[in-house]
Amino acid sequence: MSNASGAIPIWCDLSHLGESTHDRLTHVLQTPAEGVLLSPGQVPSTPLPGRVRTAVLVRDPAELEGLDAQLPLTVIAKDLDALGRLPPAWRRGLWIEVDDGDSMNAAVAALGLVDVLVVSFSDETNIPLELIIAEAQHHRTTVIKRVRSLGDALVTRGVLQHGPEAMLLRVDSPGDVAALGNAFAAFHTEQLDLVAAEVTDVRSIGMGVRGCVDTADLFEPDEGMLVGSTSSGGLLVCAEVHYLPYMNLRPFRVNAGASHSYLWTPGGRTAYITDLRASEPVLAVNTSGRARPVVVGRVKSEVRPLRLIECRIGDSTINTIVQDDWHVRLFDAEGKVRNCTTIMPGDRMMAVAAKPGRHVGISVSEMIVEV
Repeated sequence: MSNASGAIPIWCDLSHLGESTHDRLTHVLQTPAEGVLLSPGQVPSTPLPGRVRTAVLVRDPAELEGLDAQLPLTVIAKDLDALGRLPPAWRRGLWIEVDDGDSMNAAVAALGLVDVLVVSFSDETNIPLELIIAEAQHHRTTVIKRVRSLGDALVTRGVLQHGPEAMLLRVDSPGDVAALGNAFAAFHTEQLDLVAAEVTDVRSIGMGVRGCVDTADLFEPDEGMLVGSTSSGGLLVCAEVHYLPYMNLRPFRVNAGASHSYLWTPGGRTAYITDLRASEPVLAVNTSGRARPVVVGRVKSEVRPLRLIECRIGDSTINTIVQDDWHVRLFDAEGKVRNCTTIMPGDRMMAVAAKPGRHVGISVSEMIVEV
């Protein structure tokens, strides 16, 4: 299995489309999709871009006549006999509808006999998929689950922590393709370029509203969220996973910052703390810059004393405003945990730098001054 990162490839099923196939295929190639499923008459005469695999769904071997034997294809049938004798360059695939114990056992029995196994489940339970994935660990067969919606895909990717090796999603319209592209932002980890920011000013600034972001996940000791007052950058605020003498830890929480603050979210976007809602993704970022999406459970806003931490990155000035309390912590440039009340001018903190200018969280190219 190759999906320990949680980034499961998605294939797009276009086999049901007619004349609109070419347009949909063009749109799909602009997403991170790693494969397409076509009917024999839809197969292009030249290979798709290297990262995109092409599969063809057949009912009868005669449908394959006229296809270039040198094209890198995966031929998928619902009956092994329909595969016939295939050219050496083509991979063999089997589609199985799983609706009871016998069909699930048939899927397991096919492991090792074909290169690709597409499983389509009649029920919403993922228990049969768990069993098939567990058995597939001992075979060379790639297991692809047919998913019926992006919601189904979100659930499927967590089956046995890593999900199947790919998911197949039916695409009907350009809107489906756009939704697919947006969903990939939630599927994949990102690598951010973290930099050192020199502290130029630290001071208490009085009372204000700050937000704790509680997630439906658990943070590691080297993880937190990027929080900043401006679109020019932010500091890495620790999750509540480090020892506190007076209360239990909250490993799902980041005591993030003042209500106006930006939080970094998937796909290079930001969101105001007060705009976040349950089920929306934000980035959990570690001290190496690895960023993974985590789901917001709630945002808890309360009036608290606030503390300004202002820093310089090159010619830019950024700041982060957090609750003015010793237990709120940030990472310094060495990845060490620092209580916010011990941070002093001249210290170097871990930060992200960005070009200023955002509209509804999306980076835009415009002249902007933020102070």
